[in-house]
Amino acid sequence: MQRTSHYRRQSLKIIERGVGMPKKSFPLSKVYGLLEPAPVVMVTTTDKMKANIMTMSWYTMMEFEPPMVGCGNSSGRKIDKFKVFGLTQVAASCVKAPLIGECYANLECKVVDEKMVDKYNFFVLEVLKAWIDPTRKDPRTIHHRGRGAFMVAGETIKVPSKMK
Repeated sequence: MQRTSHYRRQSLKIIERGVGMPKKSFPLSKVYGLLEPAPVVMVTTTDKMKANIMTMSWYTMMEFEPPMVGCGNSSGRKIDKFKVFGLTQVAASCVKAPLIGECYANLECKVVDEKMVDKYNFFVLEVLKAWIDPTRKDPRTIHHRGRGAFMVAGETIKVPSKMK
């Protein structure tokens, strides 16, 4: 019983290069910006009428093999985002929704779990096929930091990894 309680009280640590400094309290409403500087992605969908794009800045890896992603956020029904933003639809090989020609990476996914949609607007997707543009080395991705703040990815640091 004590062990479980101990693990529940563990803290997450954000690793950053640099010298340690005194800490100060941080507003809980801004924690998102500390934990979610992941690349902003675009999700394409299609129905019988048209293809659509949704930008998404909140998602999570849920499994490595097969790759599983959980995601949620907003959509746009009133405009053709491909046309408005000058993006090119490219046929996918496993799904009906198009790839986006201008994106460095495209993932073809299928929804595999909708149990958390009603409560959290959270879908679980399985990645069926992944594509990258091999001509682009070290792409500079845009990352959402919360409340309208974004950053562009910088220096890459490589460390030993036990990931497959």
